[in-house]
Amino acid sequence: MRRLSRPPVRRLVAALVVAHSLAGTATFAQYRPPPMTESQRLVREGESAQVDASAAATSGDKKRAETKYRKALELFEKALAAEPTSVPAAAGLGAVGLALQDYARVVERVAPVYAANRDSLDLAYPLGIALFKLKRYEEAVPVLQQVTVANQPEHLLVHYYLGNYYALIAMDGDATVAELQAYLAQRPERIANNDYQIHELLGRGHLLRNDPAAARLSFQRAQVGRAESVSIQMGLGAVLELEGKLAEAMALLEGLTRRFPQVPEVRERLGRLLLESKDLPRAEVQALALVKLGGTPPAHMLLGDVRMAQGRPAEAETEYRKVLEQAPGDVAAQIAVGMALQKQGRNEEAIAFLEGAVQSGADSLELWSTLGSVNRRAGRYARAVEVHRRVLEMAPKQALGYVLLGADHFATGQWDLTIDDYTNALKLEPEHADAKKWLARALAHRARDRAGNGRVDDAVRDLRRAFDLERSSAMARRLGAVLLQQGSHAEARKVMEQGVQMPETTWREHLLLGYARLGAGAPKEALESFEKAGQMAPDVASLADVSAGSALAEMELGQVDAALKRLSEPGTSKRAIEVTRANLSRAHLRRAFARLEAGDGAGARQDVESAERAGVGGNSSSLGRLAVFAKALAQAEEGRFGDASAGLKRALSPTPEWARPNTRQLADAFVLYRRDQLPQARKALTAATKRPIPEQAQWTASFNSALHRREAERAYASGNMKAAEKAFKAALALSPDSAALQHNLACVAYRGKKAADAVSIWRKLEGTVPQATLNLGIDAQERRREMGEAVDAYRRYLAAGGPRAAAVREWKERLQMLYGLSDPANPAPTSNPEPSSATASDNTP
Repeated sequence: MRRLSRPPVRRLVAALVVAHSLAGTATFAQYRPPPMTESQRLVREGESAQVDASAAATSGDKKRAETKYRKALELFEKALAAEPTSVPAAAGLGAVGLALQDYARVVERVAPVYAANRDSLDLAYPLGIALFKLKRYEEAVPVLQQVTVANQPEHLLVHYYLGNYYALIAMDGDATVAELQAYLAQRPERIANNDYQIHELLGRGHLLRNDPAAARLSFQRAQVGRAESVSIQMGLGAVLELEGKLAEAMALLEGLTRRFPQVPEVRERLGRLLLESKDLPRAEVQALALVKLGGTPPAHMLLGDVRMAQGRPAEAETEYRKVLEQAPGDVAAQIAVGMALQKQGRNEEAIAFLEGAVQSGADSLELWSTLGSVNRRAGRYARAVEVHRRVLEMAPKQALGYVLLGADHFATGQWDLTIDDYTNALKLEPEHADAKKWLARALAHRARDRAGNGRVDDAVRDLRRAFDLERSSAMARRLGAVLLQQGSHAEARKVMEQGVQMPETTWREHLLLGYARLGAGAPKEALESFEKAGQMAPDVASLADVSAGSALAEMELGQVDAALKRLSEPGTSKRAIEVTRANLSRAHLRRAFARLEAGDGAGARQDVESAERAGVGGNSSSLGRLAVFAKALAQAEEGRFGDASAGLKRALSPTPEWARPNTRQLADAFVLYRRDQLPQARKALTAATKRPIPEQAQWTASFNSALHRREAERAYASGNMKAAEKAFKAALALSPDSAALQHNLACVAYRGKKAADAVSIWRKLEGTVPQATLNLGIDAQERRREMGEAVDAYRRYLAAGGPRAAAVREWKERLQMLYGLSDPANPAPTSNPEPSSATASDNTP
């Protein structure tokens, strides 16, 4: 049967012919790769030897493994010699060199090839690890970071190395945690038993991140693998330190010293904590024990620091020099020697030592910083500034240089430069605590100088900024004081009310708050502040200062007698004596005016004379003229009208600052009133009030009322009831609540044949105005002939202590004798047994 699937021969031949014609002549042969170069052949042999070495290492045959590795290393080196740019040869050499721990050879051979092939992870991996092992971290880290970005499982160890670097050298907590978590995510389960190392490093990373809870968890996980690991236990101690539990941390470390007495790191950390806690005896015990363990540089360094803290700088110097014998380039020890020399007063030796250290090549920020500071403490300010400018050049992006320059300029009182320095420091590091602290204090010093030179507004600006930087009671006091000097009492009060709420508040802050409240018009609250200051005052002089302030508050509250008692006994405090000198005469004048208001002219004059003895600055001074004014008013009260008028003229010509434009006219009107020249007084009062002054409205109303009343009394006495009624009504219109005026107007009504109306008003006023009770008795006796009611009224009047008691008692007794009336066994109490403060003219029907 014919098979249709097989193509005809002619067609196949034709196809071959076509193909031949298209391809031209061709030789058919089997494919073979091109022959290897000598370098490639050596690389292949090296890789074979490397495989054999790995197998031997896995089987535990260390000797055979090392022999094979060295054979592989030799082959890879020959390959590189044959082809210096060969990546496979360099990669093989790097891998074998790491296995043999020949890190220097790896760096030497691989680095040139890596420089031409920076994208090769096969080169970056061994080169980065070799550099890391050689502690060339600045070169190693960028190379390892290139490898870790690829995140390949075969490069797992790179995460571990970088985690170590970030945790122990760079002190970067976030980077530490990121690398080690990446390691844990990739590591094979078969090596999980070594995770305790990773968790311990993670704990350190979390400590750097100030996360004690996460750090504790990591160290506890590390404990699962190594329960008695000293380093893990110390990590837990560091967690306690971060949590502020120093006592517990030290207890943990003390336990470790008993369980592991030969581990120096434990004693060193415990000694440091005891030193920080100022427990110098126990710190010394640990330092001596540490030296006994081996006399290492850290041991002598700790003992030296203990000796410095004990105030034994010579012995500290000895210990620090022992550190330098073992580690000549130790910067911390060099700095410590310089400080120890300075503490001994050997400033020139300290400077020479530190200068020698920097000239020998110890180009350390800390060393240069200390050299400048020692020069400053020795009084060599120019050299200090020069050295610290070098620090600024070395670290231009750090605040350190500006902070040190600020300290130099602060020491010489160059406040503008100091402020500029610390301001620049805060621009670089806004939260720098020392820069904030000393900037605030420099501003406070400049403010003091400015305030002393009369630039109070500038001083206020400086201190506002200082208070923003340093929220302390002392800074509040400085700002409050200059605000008071500026006259900004309300703001000073606000600042000081914050200041007394802050820690370390003293009696001084409460004293200043008292003055601020006093200036802001709150004398009651001011007195409370002064009382609080008095409770906190540490000595007699302080109490005198507080008492002077209390006197001013009492004076404003009208407690002038109490104020004068305080001011008359100022004590020995200079400030209290100054306050007394400035205010004793004012207090006497304040009481003089109070006595004038009560009509006590003689007492007022005595106070004026006391004020003059205390000192009023002469009759031409503002206070002196006020004293003359008060004395003139007192003389008017005493009836010495000529002297009063002359005194008023001296006091008010020209018009002093404390007077108003119409004070002279008002005073003249008052003298005329006291002279009973009522028309002239009214004329003067009218002229004085043509242009009313709001603050005088109440006084002028009272004066008008007094004039009307006096006119009414004169009209009543002369029998002119119509004029008396008109005047009393005018007075009552100005003082509608006056019981005395209501009583007197009722007397006018009684004389005007309106007895019933008068009696009705007197009954309402009985108990308030004694004369009302007297007039009820007179009406009962003379108009209604009710002798019993009259006697009862007279009895009530006498019980109330009326001014005409002697005459009324005689009337009462005469009526009782004539009409046989006796006093009741239990007389009813009067409705107002206390003497009345109401005053009425002694008008009777």
